Amino acid sequence: MLAGATLEEDGVRFHYEFFNRSSELYDMIYAATDPRLTGMSHDVRLERTYVHHKEGFDLLAAEIPSRLTMPLNQWLPSRSLASFTWPIPAQRIERREDGITYYNKSRAVDAPMVATLSTDRKWVVASFTRATGNVWSNPDLTCQHVDPETSLAPARKQCWK
Repeated sequence: MLAGATLEEDGVRFHYEFFNRSSELYDMIYAATDPRLTGMSHDVRLERTYVHHKEGFDLLAAEIPSRLTMPLNQWLPSRSLASFTWPIPAQRIERREDGITYYNKSRAVDAPMVATLSTDRKWVVASFTRATGNVWSNPDLTCQHVDPETSLAPARKQCWK
């Protein structure tokens, strides 16, 4: 695996290259990119973190209005997810054995991206890709996940930019 980042005029572009030197088919490989938002971009209640549906932008956590008033020790740790190519889970709220609560959006996004506005609404931090199953955020860190994924056959290469 090779990974790199390039500073561009309007942001940072991450690039990944995977090469399967084995004789095994890998059902799934993915490039986890975990931008953590701090300062003006930190959005612990997901009040400024958006995804895109065919009707337009919507808050990633729009279907969880209780997040705005529940004590942080009940809201966190959690993950808010929206399907892109994966099926939408039938269970909207999943409390896992590890103590993390997963909130699944009831409709799929039409673009594999997550965007967070700064507190002064002058800046946008956005993450996007072309190939992923879902998009999600961990609101405690306010990270954005749009991790590209695919299978990888023997002696094949996969690149993402």
